Amino acid sequence: MNTPWIWVDLENTPHVLFLEPIIRRLRSLGWEVRVSARPQAQTLDLADHRDLAVRAIGVGDLKGLGAKVIGVVARAGALVAWILRQGRPELLVSCSRSASLAALVLRIPGVALLDYEHAEQRLLAAGNRVLWLPDLLRNARLPPASLRIARFYEGLKENLYLDGWTPDRAAERRRLGVRDDERLVVSRPPAETAHYASERGGQLWVSVIRALRERANHRLLIVARTPAQRESLAQILGSGKGVEFLTRVVCGPALIAAADLVIGGGGTMNREAAVLGVPVWSVFTGATPQIDDRLADQGRLRWVRTEAELVSALASDPPPLQGRRGPYPRGLTSIVGDIEARLNKAEGARQ
Repeated sequence: MNTPWIWVDLENTPHVLFLEPIIRRLRSLGWEVRVSARPQAQTLDLADHRDLAVRAIGVGDLKGLGAKVIGVVARAGALVAWILRQGRPELLVSCSRSASLAALVLRIPGVALLDYEHAEQRLLAAGNRVLWLPDLLRNARLPPASLRIARFYEGLKENLYLDGWTPDRAAERRRLGVRDDERLVVSRPPAETAHYASERGGQLWVSVIRALRERANHRLLIVARTPAQRESLAQILGSGKGVEFLTRVVCGPALIAAADLVIGGGGTMNREAAVLGVPVWSVFTGATPQIDDRLADQGRLRWVRTEAELVSALASDPPPLQGRRGPYPRGLTSIVGDIEARLNKAEGARQ
């Protein structure tokens, strides 16, 4: 008889930190957890950096709706083949559409997590028994299929892995060589291959970076999503002092903790900054995330989605650091408790 095990799939870079505390908590409870990962952006490098042994399956950075659909189906097929060689797991835990499709085909129960209400959800809803979302999305307009299985946890997804971590801001700044008189700006450019990517967001991001690098004592550290994006943006921005591109995998939250300002082109880095109390400007121009709107209402995020908003932000006084948002320990406890209850129920049914 095969040893019962849990399957976790990492489909994109943010999933590594998001699901890591769940993986480690389940392992601490005695469950065997096996992890598959898509080679998308820095997913594999970050998983290795976090000492998560993963099996790489599929390809990443597909552009265009048609290519993405084919990629999801092809990766789901590869995951099915991998699972058939492994033996059937008790449960899938993921934020992954391709893994959800594979689980649907193999009739594996799944627990999914999501924090962007405008993301494509049909496969997540079809392939999972429950869809966990942050409680700030409790009144969000979700598709009926998602709403039927939705449950909500306290805090943001970033609280799941940041609440138990205390950064040493001074040490991080020393490690980066930031002078006392420098303002460190950390930025991740907008996605170019995501379904919510927009050309306008990329143009705004370039305008922000060009404006800030002209300011005295500003040092800009750019965390590109892929080597190709890094090369492209380096050509667009041209040579000049004050801008550098990160070329190695590091702890993203540690970079944010060291920063005086974050320029976010997507959700996760924005919300990490909001949780850690670091000012963040968002140039995300896709459908507005309700969470980010709430963070803006709380003064933890500033929208920079138009030229007028950029002019206003640049004319304002430098934003100060704030206190942390949280902790919310019941968030992780609720999710792991639900997973463990499902596993225990399945184990009881076998006996």
